[in-house]
Amino acid sequence: MWASPVDLGQSKYIRNTKTKLSQKGFERIRKVPKNAILVTCIGSTIGKMGIASKYMSTNQQINSIITNENYDYNFVYYAIGSHFPKYLSSIATQAVPIISKSTFKELENYSPLLREQKKIATFLSLIDQRIETQNKIIEKLQSLMKGLNDTLFNISNPNAFMRFPEFSEDWNTYKISDLLDFFPTNSLSWEQLEYNGSSLYNLHYGLIHKAISTQMDLSLHHLPNIMMEFTPSNFTLCKNGDIAFADASEDYNDVGKVVEFFNCDNKQVICGLHTIHGRDKKQITIAGFKGYAFSSSAFRNQIRRLAQGTKIFSISLKNFNESYISIPSLKEQKKITDLLFSLSNKIMTEESTLFAYQQQKAYFLQNMFV
Repeated sequence: MWASPVDLGQSKYIRNTKTKLSQKGFERIRKVPKNAILVTCIGSTIGKMGIASKYMSTNQQINSIITNENYDYNFVYYAIGSHFPKYLSSIATQAVPIISKSTFKELENYSPLLREQKKIATFLSLIDQRIETQNKIIEKLQSLMKGLNDTLFNISNPNAFMRFPEFSEDWNTYKISDLLDFFPTNSLSWEQLEYNGSSLYNLHYGLIHKAISTQMDLSLHHLPNIMMEFTPSNFTLCKNGDIAFADASEDYNDVGKVVEFFNCDNKQVICGLHTIHGRDKKQITIAGFKGYAFSSSAFRNQIRRLAQGTKIFSISLKNFNESYISIPSLKEQKKITDLLFSLSNKIMTEESTLFAYQQQKAYFLQNMFV
Protein backbone atom coordinates (compact mmCIF):
# COMPACT_ATOMS: atom_id res chain seq x y z
CA MET A 1 0.00 0.00 0.00
CA TRP A 2 1.10 3.58 -0.70
CA ALA A 3 -0.63 6.19 1.48
CA SER A 4 -1.33 9.75 0.37
CA PRO A 5 -3.37 12.46 2.17
CA VAL A 6 -6.58 11.23 0.52
CA ASP A 7 -6.25 7.96 2.47
CA LEU A 8 -5.93 9.64 5.88
CA GLY A 9 -8.66 10.94 8.16
CA GLN A 10 -11.34 8.45 7.09
CA SER A 11 -10.79 6.03 9.96
CA LYS A 12 -8.15 5.41 12.60
CA TYR A 13 -6.36 2.57 10.81
CA ILE A 14 -5.29 2.70 7.16
CA ARG A 15 -6.36 -0.68 5.78
CA ASN A 16 -6.49 0.28 2.13
CA THR A 17 -5.07 3.00 -0.11
CA LYS A 18 -6.33 4.54 -3.32
CA THR A 19 -2.97 4.03 -5.01
CA LYS A 20 -0.94 0.82 -4.93
CA LEU A 21 2.72 0.19 -5.76
CA SER A 22 4.12 -2.69 -7.76
CA GLN A 23 6.33 -5.11 -5.87
CA LYS A 24 9.36 -3.67 -7.64
CA GLY A 25 8.37 -0.12 -6.75
CA PHE A 26 7.65 -1.09 -3.14
CA GLU A 27 11.11 -2.61 -2.77
CA ARG A 28 12.79 0.60 -3.90
CA ILE A 29 10.90 3.10 -1.73
CA ARG A 30 11.22 3.97 1.96
CA LYS A 31 8.76 2.05 4.11
CA VAL A 32 7.12 2.48 7.52
CA PRO A 33 6.24 -0.37 9.88
CA LYS A 34 2.88 -1.45 11.21
CA ASN A 35 1.49 0.95 13.89
CA ALA A 36 3.45 3.94 12.56
CA ILE A 37 1.47 7.17 12.98
CA LEU A 38 1.01 9.03 9.69
CA VAL A 39 0.36 12.79 9.66
CA THR A 40 -0.30 15.04 6.67
CA CYS A 41 1.84 18.14 7.13
CA ILE A 42 1.15 20.23 4.00
CA GLY A 43 -1.77 21.60 2.03
CA SER A 44 -5.51 21.76 2.58
CA THR A 45 -5.57 18.31 4.22
CA ILE A 46 -2.93 19.23 6.81
CA GLY A 47 -3.58 17.49 10.13
CA LYS A 48 -5.25 14.39 8.70
CA MET A 49 -3.95 11.30 10.46
CA GLY A 50 -4.00 7.54 10.45
CA ILE A 51 -2.17 4.50 11.77
CA ALA A 52 -0.49 2.03 9.41
CA SER A 53 -2.26 -1.32 9.68
CA LYS A 54 0.65 -3.10 7.98
CA TYR A 55 4.08 -2.54 6.48
CA MET A 56 3.54 0.22 3.88
CA SER A 57 4.94 3.38 2.24
CA THR A 58 3.77 6.99 2.00
CA ASN A 59 4.21 10.02 -0.23
CA GLN A 60 6.30 13.05 0.77
CA GLN A 61 3.34 15.04 2.13
CA ILE A 62 3.12 12.69 5.08
CA ASN A 63 5.37 12.58 8.13
CA SER A 64 5.63 9.24 9.92
CA ILE A 65 6.14 8.70 13.65
CA ILE A 66 7.52 5.40 14.94
CA THR A 67 7.24 5.15 18.72
CA ASN A 68 9.86 3.60 21.00
CA GLU A 69 9.31 1.42 24.07
CA ASN A 70 8.45 4.44 26.26
CA TYR A 71 5.40 5.48 24.26
CA ASP A 72 2.16 3.80 23.33
CA TYR A 73 1.47 4.39 19.63
CA ASN A 74 -2.29 4.74 20.21
CA PHE A 75 -1.70 7.40 22.86
CA VAL A 76 0.65 9.33 20.57
CA TYR A 77 -1.94 9.20 17.80
CA TYR A 78 -4.59 10.78 20.05
CA ALA A 79 -2.17 13.26 21.64
CA ILE A 80 -0.99 14.64 18.30
CA GLY A 81 -4.55 14.79 16.95
CA SER A 82 -5.65 16.74 20.01
CA HIS A 83 -2.76 19.23 19.81
CA PHE A 84 -2.65 19.74 16.06
CA PRO A 85 -4.73 22.97 16.08
CA LYS A 86 -2.12 24.42 18.48
CA TYR A 87 0.66 23.27 16.19
CA LEU A 88 -0.94 25.08 13.26
CA SER A 89 -1.29 28.31 15.22
CA SER A 90 2.46 28.23 15.95
CA ILE A 91 3.57 28.30 12.32
CA ALA A 92 3.70 31.31 10.00
CA THR A 93 0.57 32.05 7.95
CA GLN A 94 1.10 31.29 4.26
CA ALA A 95 -0.88 30.47 1.13
CA VAL A 96 -0.14 26.74 1.46
CA PRO A 97 0.02 25.67 5.12
CA ILE A 98 3.04 23.52 5.86
CA ILE A 99 4.87 22.05 8.84
CA SER A 100 8.34 20.99 7.76
CA LYS A 101 9.85 17.76 9.04
CA SER A 102 12.41 19.68 11.09
CA THR A 103 9.66 21.85 12.67
CA PHE A 104 7.48 18.78 13.23
CA LYS A 105 10.26 17.10 15.22
CA GLU A 106 10.48 20.09 17.59
CA LEU A 107 6.75 20.33 18.40
CA GLU A 108 6.08 19.80 22.10
CA ASN A 109 3.83 17.12 23.46
CA TYR A 110 3.30 16.05 27.06
CA SER A 111 2.76 12.47 28.11
CA PRO A 112 2.31 10.52 31.35
CA LEU A 113 3.98 7.23 32.22
CA LEU A 114 3.43 4.34 29.81
CA ARG A 115 0.86 2.65 32.05
CA GLU A 116 -1.37 5.75 32.05
CA GLN A 117 -0.81 6.24 28.33
CA LYS A 118 -2.21 2.77 27.70
CA LYS A 119 -5.24 3.42 29.94
CA ILE A 120 -6.10 6.62 28.07
CA ALA A 121 -5.46 5.06 24.66
CA THR A 122 -7.59 2.00 25.44
CA PHE A 123 -10.52 4.17 26.51
CA LEU A 124 -10.39 6.38 23.40
CA SER A 125 -9.85 3.34 21.16
CA LEU A 126 -13.14 1.87 22.43
CA ILE A 127 -14.95 5.04 21.31
CA ASP A 128 -13.19 4.89 17.94
CA GLN A 129 -14.23 1.27 17.51
CA ARG A 130 -17.84 2.25 18.16
CA ILE A 131 -17.56 5.10 15.66
CA GLU A 132 -16.16 2.70 13.06
CA THR A 133 -18.98 0.23 13.71
CA GLN A 134 -21.53 3.02 13.43
CA ASN A 135 -20.05 4.11 10.11
CA LYS A 136 -20.38 0.56 8.79
CA ILE A 137 -24.03 0.43 9.90
CA ILE A 138 -24.73 3.66 8.01
CA GLU A 139 -22.85 2.50 4.91
CA LYS A 140 -24.89 -0.72 4.78
CA LEU A 141 -28.16 1.17 5.20
CA GLN A 142 -27.16 3.65 2.49
CA SER A 143 -26.25 0.77 0.18
CA LEU A 144 -29.63 -0.82 0.86
CA MET A 145 -31.34 2.52 0.22
CA LYS A 146 -29.58 2.95 -3.12
CA GLY A 147 -30.36 -0.61 -4.15
CA LEU A 148 -34.05 -0.26 -3.32
CA ASN A 149 -34.28 3.17 -4.92
CA ASP A 150 -32.83 1.77 -8.14
CA THR A 151 -34.77 -1.50 -8.37
CA LEU A 152 -38.14 0.04 -7.40
CA PHE A 153 -37.95 2.47 -10.35
CA ASN A 154 -36.14 0.40 -12.98
CA ILE A 155 -39.23 -0.43 -15.07
CA SER A 156 -37.22 -0.48 -18.33
CA ASN A 157 -35.37 -3.61 -17.18
CA PRO A 158 -37.81 -6.38 -16.16
CA ASN A 159 -34.96 -8.48 -14.76
CA ALA A 160 -33.91 -5.73 -12.34
CA PHE A 161 -37.35 -4.24 -11.59
CA MET A 162 -38.70 -5.07 -8.12
CA ARG A 163 -42.37 -4.54 -7.41
CA PHE A 164 -44.79 -5.13 -4.56
CA PRO A 165 -46.83 -8.26 -5.43
CA GLU A 166 -50.24 -6.61 -5.04
CA PHE A 167 -49.60 -4.25 -7.97
CA SER A 168 -49.68 -5.13 -11.68
CA GLU A 169 -51.02 -1.98 -13.34
CA ASP A 170 -48.71 -0.38 -15.92
CA TRP A 171 -46.76 2.73 -15.02
CA ASN A 172 -47.32 5.87 -17.12
CA THR A 173 -44.29 7.62 -18.63
CA TYR A 174 -44.24 11.42 -18.85
CA LYS A 175 -41.99 13.95 -20.45
CA ILE A 176 -40.73 16.23 -17.67
CA SER A 177 -42.11 19.33 -19.40
CA ASP A 178 -45.57 17.68 -19.38
CA LEU A 179 -45.38 16.75 -15.69
CA LEU A 180 -43.79 19.75 -14.02
CA ASP A 181 -44.20 23.50 -14.01
CA PHE A 182 -40.95 25.39 -13.54
CA PHE A 183 -40.43 28.75 -11.86
CA PRO A 184 -37.66 31.38 -12.07
CA THR A 185 -34.91 31.15 -9.43
CA ASN A 186 -32.45 33.78 -8.18
CA SER A 187 -28.67 33.88 -8.60
CA LEU A 188 -27.66 35.11 -5.13
CA SER A 189 -24.25 34.01 -3.87
CA TRP A 190 -23.34 32.91 -0.34
CA GLU A 191 -22.08 36.46 0.35
CA GLN A 192 -25.65 37.73 -0.05
CA LEU A 193 -27.10 35.24 2.43
CA GLU A 194 -27.05 35.08 6.22
CA TYR A 195 -28.25 32.79 8.95
CA ASN A 196 -30.75 33.86 11.62
CA GLY A 197 -32.03 36.77 9.53
CA SER A 198 -35.67 37.84 9.15
CA SER A 199 -36.08 37.85 5.37
CA LEU A 200 -36.89 35.13 2.87
CA TYR A 201 -35.21 31.74 3.21
CA ASN A 202 -33.08 30.72 0.25
CA LEU A 203 -32.09 27.29 -1.04
CA HIS A 204 -28.59 27.53 -2.53
CA TYR A 205 -27.55 24.61 -4.76
CA GLY A 206 -24.66 23.85 -2.40
CA LEU A 207 -27.21 22.83 0.24
CA ILE A 208 -28.75 20.32 -2.17
CA HIS A 209 -25.35 18.71 -2.68
CA LYS A 210 -24.86 18.54 1.10
CA ALA A 211 -28.32 17.11 1.76
CA ILE A 212 -28.28 13.68 3.39
CA SER A 213 -31.84 12.83 2.37
CA THR A 214 -34.08 13.71 -0.55
CA GLN A 215 -36.57 15.15 1.96
CA MET A 216 -35.90 18.82 2.65
CA ASP A 217 -37.93 18.94 5.87
CA LEU A 218 -37.96 22.61 6.86
CA SER A 219 -38.87 21.76 10.45
CA LEU A 220 -35.42 20.10 10.65
CA HIS A 221 -33.23 21.86 8.06
CA HIS A 222 -32.03 25.35 8.81
CA LEU A 223 -31.77 27.40 5.62
CA PRO A 224 -30.02 30.78 5.28
CA ASN A 225 -31.93 34.02 4.81
CA ILE A 226 -31.48 36.53 2.01
CA MET A 227 -30.00 39.78 3.29
CA MET A 228 -32.71 42.43 3.19
CA GLU A 229 -30.91 44.63 0.65
CA PHE A 230 -30.71 41.73 -1.83
CA THR A 231 -34.35 40.63 -1.64
CA PRO A 232 -35.53 39.91 -5.22
CA SER A 233 -38.55 41.80 -6.53
CA ASN A 234 -40.13 38.73 -8.15
CA PHE A 235 -40.11 35.21 -6.74
CA THR A 236 -42.20 32.07 -6.29
CA LEU A 237 -42.51 30.59 -2.81
CA CYS A 238 -41.91 26.87 -2.43
CA LYS A 239 -44.83 24.66 -1.45
CA ASN A 240 -44.99 21.23 0.15
CA GLY A 241 -44.16 18.64 -2.48
CA ASP A 242 -42.21 21.04 -4.69
CA ILE A 243 -38.83 19.80 -5.85
CA ALA A 244 -35.52 21.54 -6.45
CA PHE A 245 -32.70 20.20 -8.62
CA ALA A 246 -29.07 21.30 -8.57
CA ASP A 247 -28.31 22.13 -12.20
CA ALA A 248 -24.53 22.31 -11.71
CA SER A 249 -21.84 20.33 -9.90
CA GLU A 250 -18.11 19.69 -9.87
CA ASP A 251 -19.00 16.01 -9.54
CA TYR A 252 -20.45 14.52 -12.73
CA ASN A 253 -22.57 12.12 -10.67
CA ASP A 254 -24.24 14.91 -8.69
CA VAL A 255 -25.65 16.94 -11.59
CA GLY A 256 -29.43 17.03 -11.17
CA LYS A 257 -29.39 15.98 -7.51
CA VAL A 258 -32.84 16.64 -6.07
CA VAL A 259 -34.64 17.48 -2.83
CA GLU A 260 -38.38 17.59 -2.13
CA PHE A 261 -39.84 20.18 0.25
CA PHE A 262 -41.79 19.28 3.39
CA ASN A 263 -43.26 21.39 6.21
CA CYS A 264 -42.75 24.72 4.47
CA ASP A 265 -46.25 26.11 5.23
CA ASN A 266 -44.95 28.55 7.84
CA LYS A 267 -41.69 29.41 6.08
CA GLN A 268 -41.17 31.63 3.06
CA VAL A 269 -38.61 29.72 1.02
CA ILE A 270 -37.43 30.39 -2.52
CA CYS A 271 -34.94 28.58 -4.75
CA GLY A 272 -31.58 30.17 -5.48
CA LEU A 273 -28.37 29.90 -7.45
CA HIS A 274 -28.01 26.93 -9.83
CA THR A 275 -31.34 25.38 -8.90
CA ILE A 276 -34.34 24.28 -10.94
CA HIS A 277 -37.63 24.72 -9.06
CA GLY A 278 -40.41 22.37 -10.18
CA ARG A 279 -44.02 21.60 -9.18
CA ASP A 280 -46.34 18.77 -10.22
CA LYS A 281 -48.85 20.52 -12.48
CA LYS A 282 -50.91 17.37 -13.07
CA GLN A 283 -51.23 16.59 -9.34
CA ILE A 284 -50.65 12.90 -9.95
CA THR A 285 -47.90 12.35 -7.36
CA ILE A 286 -48.05 12.07 -3.59
CA ALA A 287 -45.76 13.93 -1.20
CA GLY A 288 -42.38 12.26 -0.97
CA PHE A 289 -42.58 10.16 -4.11
CA LYS A 290 -40.98 12.66 -6.50
CA GLY A 291 -37.81 13.02 -4.42
CA TYR A 292 -37.18 9.28 -4.61
CA ALA A 293 -38.24 8.90 -8.26
CA PHE A 294 -35.96 11.71 -9.43
CA SER A 295 -33.09 10.26 -7.34
CA SER A 296 -33.28 6.85 -8.99
CA SER A 297 -30.63 5.68 -11.44
CA ALA A 298 -33.35 5.29 -14.07
CA PHE A 299 -33.75 9.08 -14.09
CA ARG A 300 -30.25 10.20 -13.06
CA ASN A 301 -28.66 8.30 -15.94
CA GLN A 302 -30.66 10.45 -18.36
CA ILE A 303 -29.38 13.62 -16.68
CA ARG A 304 -25.76 12.46 -16.79
CA ARG A 305 -26.02 11.89 -20.53
CA LEU A 306 -27.37 15.42 -20.98
CA ALA A 307 -24.85 17.13 -18.67
CA GLN A 308 -22.24 19.37 -20.29
CA GLY A 309 -18.92 20.80 -19.13
CA THR A 310 -15.38 19.84 -18.14
CA LYS A 311 -14.50 21.09 -14.64
CA ILE A 312 -18.07 22.15 -13.83
CA PHE A 313 -20.89 19.99 -15.15
CA SER A 314 -24.32 21.50 -15.75
CA ILE A 315 -27.64 20.88 -17.41
CA SER A 316 -29.93 23.44 -19.03
CA LEU A 317 -33.66 23.61 -18.34
CA LYS A 318 -34.28 22.96 -22.05
CA ASN A 319 -32.33 19.70 -21.92
CA PHE A 320 -33.85 18.84 -18.56
CA ASN A 321 -37.34 19.13 -20.04
CA GLU A 322 -36.47 16.49 -22.64
CA SER A 323 -36.00 13.74 -20.04
CA TYR A 324 -38.70 11.29 -18.93
CA ILE A 325 -40.05 9.85 -15.69
CA SER A 326 -42.41 6.91 -15.06
CA ILE A 327 -45.21 7.17 -12.50
CA PRO A 328 -47.31 4.34 -10.97
CA SER A 329 -50.75 4.58 -9.35
CA LEU A 330 -51.20 6.65 -6.20
CA LYS A 331 -51.52 3.50 -4.07
CA GLU A 332 -48.26 2.07 -5.40
CA GLN A 333 -46.55 5.44 -4.95
CA LYS A 334 -47.56 5.42 -1.28
CA LYS A 335 -46.25 1.89 -0.77
CA ILE A 336 -42.88 2.81 -2.32
CA THR A 337 -42.66 6.12 -0.48
CA ASP A 338 -43.52 4.61 2.91
CA LEU A 339 -40.79 1.97 2.54
CA LEU A 340 -38.07 4.40 1.45
CA PHE A 341 -39.16 7.04 3.96
CA SER A 342 -38.87 4.59 6.88
CA LEU A 343 -35.39 3.61 5.70
CA SER A 344 -34.42 7.30 5.35
CA ASN A 345 -35.51 7.92 8.93
CA LYS A 346 -33.47 4.92 10.10
CA ILE A 347 -30.38 6.34 8.39
CA MET A 348 -30.96 9.75 9.98
CA THR A 349 -31.28 8.13 13.42
CA GLU A 350 -28.01 6.21 12.97
CA GLU A 351 -26.25 9.37 11.75
CA SER A 352 -27.44 11.21 14.86
CA THR A 353 -25.95 8.41 16.96
CA LEU A 354 -22.67 8.71 15.04
CA PHE A 355 -22.59 12.45 15.65
CA ALA A 356 -23.12 11.88 19.38
CA TYR A 357 -20.13 9.50 19.52
CA GLN A 358 -17.99 11.97 17.57
CA GLN A 359 -18.93 14.77 19.98
CA GLN A 360 -18.14 12.53 22.93
CA LYS A 361 -14.72 11.74 21.50
CA ALA A 362 -14.02 15.43 20.82
CA TYR A 363 -14.92 16.28 24.43
CA PHE A 364 -12.54 13.70 25.87
CA LEU A 365 -9.72 14.72 23.53
CA GLN A 366 -10.15 18.33 24.58
CA ASN A 367 -10.11 17.54 28.28
CA MET A 368 -7.63 14.68 28.47
CA PHE A 369 -4.84 16.47 26.65
CA VAL A 370 -3.99 19.97 27.86
